[in-house]
Amino acid sequence: MNSGEVVPETKGHQKDLASLDIAKRSVRGSAVLFIGNLTATVIGAITIIMIARSLGPEQYGVYALALVIPGLLQLFLGFGVNNAIIRFSAYAISQGKLNEARRYTINGILFLWSTGAVLTLLNFVLAGALSVLLLHRPDLTSYVQLMSLSTFGATMMVTVTFTAMAWNWMSLSSLSVVLQNAVKLALSALLIVVGLGVAGALVGHMASLLAAGLLGTSIFYVARLRGNREAGRFVSDVKEMLKFGLPLYAGGLISGLAGYFVTAILAAIASNTVFGFYQAANNFVSPIMLVSNVLVMALFPAFASLDGIGGNVKQAFKLAYKFVAFLLTPVILFMVLASGLIISLFYGASYAGSTPYLELLALANLPIAFGYTVHPAFFTGFGRPRLTMIVYVSGAVTLFVGAPLFSILLDLGVEGLIYATFLSLFVAWVVGTVLAERYMKATLDWKTNGAILLASIISFAATILVPKVFSSSLLTLFLDVLVFFALFLTLAPLAGAVNGTDLDTMEYIFKDLKLVKYAVTLLLRYERLVLSIRRRIGCEQT
Repeated sequence: MNSGEVVPETKGHQKDLASLDIAKRSVRGSAVLFIGNLTATVIGAITIIMIARSLGPEQYGVYALALVIPGLLQLFLGFGVNNAIIRFSAYAISQGKLNEARRYTINGILFLWSTGAVLTLLNFVLAGALSVLLLHRPDLTSYVQLMSLSTFGATMMVTVTFTAMAWNWMSLSSLSVVLQNAVKLALSALLIVVGLGVAGALVGHMASLLAAGLLGTSIFYVARLRGNREAGRFVSDVKEMLKFGLPLYAGGLISGLAGYFVTAILAAIASNTVFGFYQAANNFVSPIMLVSNVLVMALFPAFASLDGIGGNVKQAFKLAYKFVAFLLTPVILFMVLASGLIISLFYGASYAGSTPYLELLALANLPIAFGYTVHPAFFTGFGRPRLTMIVYVSGAVTLFVGAPLFSILLDLGVEGLIYATFLSLFVAWVVGTVLAERYMKATLDWKTNGAILLASIISFAATILVPKVFSSSLLTLFLDVLVFFALFLTLAPLAGAVNGTDLDTMEYIFKDLKLVKYAVTLLLRYERLVLSIRRRIGCEQT
């Protein structure tokens, strides 16, 4: 065999190893982000439960409505520069150009803070008009004005999150989110106890964003950005980042506006109490969104790094798709199964009206489990933000049409809004899947994803049949969790959802991650045991 035959094979092998190492860093980052965000979510859930129980459904609805307008204005933050920071910085780092990465990051931060300051001012000035126009509640003006500074606090949190991810410092991103939720819990509880009610809860939310955002940004600057860097080029860098980020931003903005369009319709057709029921249910869909967003945030710089070394696009896409589906599909179906227990256990009997909303909202997020959130990270990471824009716009247009159609014209009310949400996510998922195949030649593994869904459905059906032997909601929920996920982890390898190669890859990726190493090792041993039983049965039948 001559050298001309060996070298290409060697280079290909090296690229595969490099791709695996990037996947390893990505999963490590995902795990750190997930653990940090899971901790923050637990703290946040305790906070929300405390606020909801203390205020009651009606006042909790007021609290949720007061957060709508600041959240809406935050959609306009950065014009896509936040995403461009990840792309340009991660790409430069992968090529060893650290000074260039620092320059892009600093100029991006300055631009983000400038737009955040403008949005904060607009929040205060337009509070009255927007409270009437969007919320149909002029009495909320003072609350919305109170929340003006939360817009700048959110800007600083975005700064920490995106810049830390660009530099693969996932622990800082996680710690910032944990700190924000911890401050919110302590301060909101204190202010509610002293009698400030809704205002106290809102002040706790605002102060937590400002405190965690400022501290996180300061730590990041001192540890990563201070020192040698390429000077100047603010205008040219911002122009370059805007050129990259604007298509992505436009799609995200339209998608976000569609979401707030749904909120505006809900505010118009529902009482404060019903709005509180809906928001309480939506809070428990957060684990789905948590895992989804964490994976996207970790996958984006990973895809950008793969692009920098010329990595395997198709392999990266399939691995990401399978990983997301395996984690999220069973979670979603279990959420449907246990919705009544979850609501009664955490919110109490007064929130029983939230149960049907939680069932429908969980099902509405099923396209997320099948890779809806992989598409934006995939397209953007490989430098195709216009494809991401098309995905977002397709879902947004569907939601703009479907929300009033189902809720008002067909008189389905709140349930109609949830149906429209599902339809919009499904359409966006279909569009993303088609674009990935047409322009990136990347396809998902339909057989594997079908096996994951089948294992989840069987686990769902079997858990329903389990007799309720406990009078305690907590013990009943624990038994359901045990039965459902034990069945899923047994059925997944039997159905072909995972194979030996998947387990070997997971072992390589997770072997240096001390946070979850032992849990993953036990899981992999069990999955290998089930696979060996499957092979033995197959041999005997043959």
